[in-house]
Amino acid sequence: FSQTNSKAFTAKTSCVRRRYREFVWLRRQLQRNAGLVPVPELPGKSAFFVGSTDEFIERRRQGLQHFLER
Repeated sequence: FSQTNSKAFTAKTSCVRRRYREFVWLRRQLQRNAGLVPVPELPGKSAFFVGSTDEFIERRRQGLQHFLER
C-alpha cells in the first residue's frame, strides 16, 4: 500500500500487486547501480514449504516488505 498527501494524486491511498520476479528484477537493477553499497537479500523462493500456503505467502510478504524497507 502507498499513501500520499501530494495534491498531484487524486487517490490518497493505492494498492499495487507485485510478482516475486519483479522483486528479483528490482534487486538486480539496484545491484548494478549500487556501487559499493550492499543490496539486501530477498526472502527465499522455496518450492518445498512445510506448512500452510497462507503461512508461506505471509512469511514471503513480510520478507519482501523488509527488503523494501532496507
